Formats: sequence, structure tokens, C-alpha cells
Amino acid sequence: LDAQQNFVGSMLLPYAEQLEKADNKMVDLPYALYAAQKKMMSDIVSAGAGAVGGDGKIAVLGGIQINTPPTEDSSDYFLPLSFEVYGNDG
Repeated sequence: LDAQQNFVGSMLLPYAEQLEKADNKMVDLPYALYAAQKKMMSDIVSAGAGAVGGDGKIAVLGGIQINTPPTEDSSDYFLPLSFEVYGNDG
């Protein structure tokens, strides 16, 4: 395991029981990872939002990237799950 894999694994620990009980782990895993990353991004943006000057805003779009096999007629997809706008008060 490299450092990034270890970090992602530790982010998923709170979801271990949910994932263990999931009917389709390959469907539930991206949603669990999204939830963990959403919390991390919210913490980061809230901590740094005070540095945004004036009426500036930070927009955060979150979702799941869906990779598909490469063919002429297909492309990857993005499933948007959240859109949040932060002001300098977090």
C-alpha cells in the first residue's frame, strides 16, 4: 500500500460495517467514499473560507466519476450529488 491508498482506507473505516452489510458493495463503495470526501472537503473549505476577500464565494461541486470501458460511442460519466456555495464566513 502506498500513502494515498492508506489514507483512503482510513477514510472508509467509519463505513466498514455499512459496506460489509451492503447487497452490492461495488455500488455502495463509491457512495461511502463520496460521503467521506465530502466531509473532508467541507472541513477544508470551512477552515479556509475566511481568507476569501470581500463578497467572494467558493463553489464546490461533488459527485461520483463513473468510468466506462473505452469505445467509440461511450465516454465516462459524472453523477453530481451536491453543489454548495461558501462565503467567507464558512
